[in-house]
Amino acid sequence: MLRNLVIVCVLAAPAAADVSVYDSRDDKSITEGDTIIAVDPDVAYETALDYSKWTAIFPDIKQVIVTKRHGDDAMVTFVHPDGNRDNVHFHNTPQARMIWFEDTGGRAEVWAEIVFVPGEKAGTTRVHSRVFANVHGVTGWFVGDDTVKSLRAKRVRHDLNDLQTYFAKK
Repeated sequence: MLRNLVIVCVLAAPAAADVSVYDSRDDKSITEGDTIIAVDPDVAYETALDYSKWTAIFPDIKQVIVTKRHGDDAMVTFVHPDGNRDNVHFHNTPQARMIWFEDTGGRAEVWAEIVFVPGEKAGTTRVHSRVFANVHGVTGWFVGDDTVKSLRAKRVRHDLNDLQTYFAKK
């Protein structure tokens, strides 16, 4: 997943002015971000729960393979245009409209959450994203904290931009 994080961040589009990205106050290994999308939060959450739509929402995902589903948990493989695969475990919280997932096979500990809450205006959603990434072991010798921090910020910005773009088309 870290490799894909690097590749996607390098290819990311310019940042939208209405996406904010910032360091977490709680943990130096977490980067957070917010944006507003013009759709009801329940619709946004239900759309994001349909993993098959992730190929349309997130252009860096070419194929989605759901290998197991049980209640709010799922095991999913994302196939990227370069053929690389990310195996992720989802554990979602419908009451909070939160999508939470973790990489299950990388050289780094990586998890992310995306929460869809009502915006200030009716029919809008504030999307809050958090990405945790901590590189350990031998990989940590070659990838510094500043690099990981930068990659997290680019990932958050990229994903929020993708969500804006997708829901602007709806």
